[in-house]
Amino acid sequence: MAASRAAWRGISLLSIMIAVAPLAGCVAAPAEAGRVAGDADIVTEIGSTFAEDYERAAIAVIHGDDVRTAFVGAGEDTAFEIGSITKVLTGELFAIAIERGEVSPDDMLGEHLDLGDAPVASVTLTQLATHHAGLPHFSEDPGWSEDFEQAYAAREDPLDDDLAELIELARGAEAAPESEFEYSNVGAALLGQALASAAGIEYPELLQQRVLDPLGMVHAVLVEQPGQVPETHAGGFNNRGEPVEPWSIGAFSPAGGVHATLGDLIALAQAVLDGDLERSPALDPVAEAMNPRTQIGYFWFIEQIRPRTITHHPGQTGGFGAALIINRDSDIAAIVLTNTESDVFRLGLQLLIAAER
Repeated sequence: MAASRAAWRGISLLSIMIAVAPLAGCVAAPAEAGRVAGDADIVTEIGSTFAEDYERAAIAVIHGDDVRTAFVGAGEDTAFEIGSITKVLTGELFAIAIERGEVSPDDMLGEHLDLGDAPVASVTLTQLATHHAGLPHFSEDPGWSEDFEQAYAAREDPLDDDLAELIELARGAEAAPESEFEYSNVGAALLGQALASAAGIEYPELLQQRVLDPLGMVHAVLVEQPGQVPETHAGGFNNRGEPVEPWSIGAFSPAGGVHATLGDLIALAQAVLDGDLERSPALDPVAEAMNPRTQIGYFWFIEQIRPRTITHHPGQTGGFGAALIINRDSDIAAIVLTNTESDVFRLGLQLLIAAER
């Protein structure tokens, strides 16, 4: 069954969290007055209480060569968990691997990962990149789900699966190739690991060499182990305003393991607008997503919100919310990063619309 607009926008890196603790809005520890640095006008544009709603945040509006930024309790070196925005980086790796001849769009997953005769072995890489493989949001293994829920409830880092454990989970997963859109973190993780296998190097090195370094995302870090969390990590809060451990997500990292600064996301947005990714095949619509107005490329969503078409992806972890929204026709992008478990897509869209006026 295809995910609804509300469902997928609420989908975090781990959408299972919705069932565990439904989002209740922005209730992080209030920011102290006078903690805004940079362009205060765009803070006003995003909402009169934005600076009080978030303990730390960073926002940007890009219009052509003009880049406006603002920070709440944060700075240029503050690292935020960007959650599922990581998926579009994996999508770009897929496009690059196709161009290099390492994989084909119609390759079956079992050609690149040792999955035996499991149902997931027969799904194609493109089906994974467009959430059309019929895979669940996360593992439906009862023991795995219970462990995750307990860690999430305790505000602990809930994931530490290595590649062998991810593959074992995948072998037990149901899959339905040619199914309708169904958002899957399992699928995104498996695609990233398959691309790494095809390239003959591990995923972190692949991402660094082919995406982060070329795009100038100089402070972005793929965090698979707790010791890799950046020293400038913003420190996250859940939707009840309680501090949570930083997330390091092991082999699931292609689905949402990047920690990045605002400058890193600006570099990504600029690459899409008029840089190295402007003509990336990953941005081309491939399949319908959650409704007829929304299509998906290689993890990039292309959505009609009249009178504009936006290219975007949200991100969320247990302590962070993020949104990257781009109007390629108007050469405008908006970015919102917060250290609170929340859906900030609406705020990013507000910024984008304000910049279009």
